[in-house]
Amino acid sequence: MGSLPAAAAGPGTALEDLPEDALLAILALLAPPDAAAAACACRRLAAAASSPALPLALALRLGLPPPRPLAPSPPAARRLLRSLHRLRRLLGLWRRLPSSAHAPAPQPPSLAAFEWAPRATLAASLLAPSPHGLAVSKSPFVTLSIAESGDTVAAIGDVPVCVNFVGNNHIVVEAATAAGEDEDVEMVSGSPPEEIYAHFANRRSPGAGRRRRGRQGRRGGGMEAEHFVRIADAEPTKARPLQGLWKGICEDRTPEFYLVTYDDIGGVTCRRFGDTRSQNSGYSPVFWTTDATFLEPPFSEQELDNYSSRSHISGVASNHADSENRVISRILCISSSCNVVDPHLSTPLDEGRNVEGRIWLYEDGTFGFGFVGSNSIIDLRHVSAAGCIL
Repeated sequence: MGSLPAAAAGPGTALEDLPEDALLAILALLAPPDAAAAACACRRLAAAASSPALPLALALRLGLPPPRPLAPSPPAARRLLRSLHRLRRLLGLWRRLPSSAHAPAPQPPSLAAFEWAPRATLAASLLAPSPHGLAVSKSPFVTLSIAESGDTVAAIGDVPVCVNFVGNNHIVVEAATAAGEDEDVEMVSGSPPEEIYAHFANRRSPGAGRRRRGRQGRRGGGMEAEHFVRIADAEPTKARPLQGLWKGICEDRTPEFYLVTYDDIGGVTCRRFGDTRSQNSGYSPVFWTTDATFLEPPFSEQELDNYSSRSHISGVASNHADSENRVISRILCISSSCNVVDPHLSTPLDEGRNVEGRIWLYEDGTFGFGFVGSNSIIDLRHVSAAGCIL
């Protein structure tokens, strides 16, 4: 929360003595349930919470241009405030869930990014690894804007759609109802497990967000409902430097996305971002460790030789490998299974054996990994930084 002007917040200033713009700035920091609870604290906060100027304060906090109209009626102001919060909640990266066990091929990319666009709109793009290297290919998906009535308007091209929340970390994109925007479906006790999400994604599931369909009809009726779950912690932090969504080139020279997550007991798991044609998409681990304690410099001669003797995979269209080494800040021991390191292994006894490997964390915050029996290093780069796709 930003600091208040000295004239507005002296040592003995009570909350109800703050000017209205200060109260609006406070409420703009809160989620709608918290703002509603704050409005019960005193009359001044209650008046600020119902003020038509609150949507403007929230828009300024989000870095958006002033919403239209500038002085909405109280009902329009409530709709406008709700729409701004909906758009804010959509920001970030989302993973598409498989629609059914018999989905036709080919399927669209399984990753979607919601970012602010000009004129206070929110644009979602489908992301895929570029066939030309470590770039990210973006294709238009959903565009969301706010109408003058204060309601959220969503469309895929010229086809109106609804983007509804099911809990905090699950959304459904489906054809718009004839009556307009559906209400969000909230779930108690947070989001359900991934298995329940997959159940919701089944087209025959009586999942949320599909009510009133038969009675009201749909526009763009041939559209299949698409389910997405939020990718939490999509970027690394100082405490978790490997965390997030990464891009890299595999040993078979294909560009891929990788998702690295930390568990509650200090373990780290990396999964390759699979396509949506498989019910197990995104669930195949690449490497893991139960102890995320790094080796600190100075490193042993054996560790340095293990790194310097390898080549960095740097090309997609050719077998070119880069031998230039980078500055290592820390090293982490990892494990993988034989069929991940070498999918062509034919010995049945080897399928259950784990292979030791290393992660080399570089000074620029990126990292590479490799395994025993391989002479290459797969270097990974950030997919996004500060919420923007790189």
